[in-house]
Amino acid sequence: MEAQGERLLQDLVTREKTLVAKVDETKAEAEASIEKARADAAKLLAEARAKAEALAKAEAEAAAKEAAAVREAVVRSAREPAEALNATAAANRERAVAAGMEQVVP
Repeated sequence: MEAQGERLLQDLVTREKTLVAKVDETKAEAEASIEKARADAAKLLAEARAKAEALAKAEAEAAAKEAAAVREAVVRSAREPAEALNATAAANRERAVAAGMEQVVP
């Protein structure tokens, strides 16, 4: 009976050691999985930041081009009336000078 008890005790000790080894192995696997997940997350975050920066840069360049085009269109549309006004002023200047001279020198 004592031999059987000793054998059962040895069996229990062996099973406990096996379980402890399995627990340690599972902990190590879990830590490795967590570390891999962290590395993957860091990689994805870096890729997302790079994409966001590239998109922001492209959007800024497009906005700058559009602003330049609008600015050019505004200048172009203002140029015609200004030139017409300038031509009218130049034409009227000669008449104004002549009229002024008639008033000063009869």
